[in-house]
Amino acid sequence: MTFVTPKMALGTALTALALGCTAIAADTAGTASGPLACTVDVTSRGGMLTVEGVVTTTEALSGSYHLRVARGGMLMNQGGPFALRPGETERLGRVTMNGPASGLEIDLTLDADGRTIRCPVDL
Repeated sequence: MTFVTPKMALGTALTALALGCTAIAADTAGTASGPLACTVDVTSRGGMLTVEGVVTTTEALSGSYHLRVARGGMLMNQGGPFALRPGETERLGRVTMNGPASGLEIDLTLDADGRTIRCPVDL
């Protein structure tokens, strides 16, 4: 006898959603366009920087993300799954550090619908 837990049902539903999503359009530079918009927010307050990935979609979309933040000898990596409903915006990952934004290297990539999308970073 097979038992289906709510978590298993959710995982199956998210997998079906991912497989049923329409293709994400990407230009030759690999940045997002079409139903997906993503960027990296870098804010400064009280001498502290906060770096967050921001993803918005007009269609149901799920996948995984990887946020990489480096400066000098410091390297921070974050990542995990995401799932968005049509019109939803989600913040993916958060890195907080002291100092200015100068010298930061930031990379946010999304893997969704069989494609890898590199999100623009505007420092």
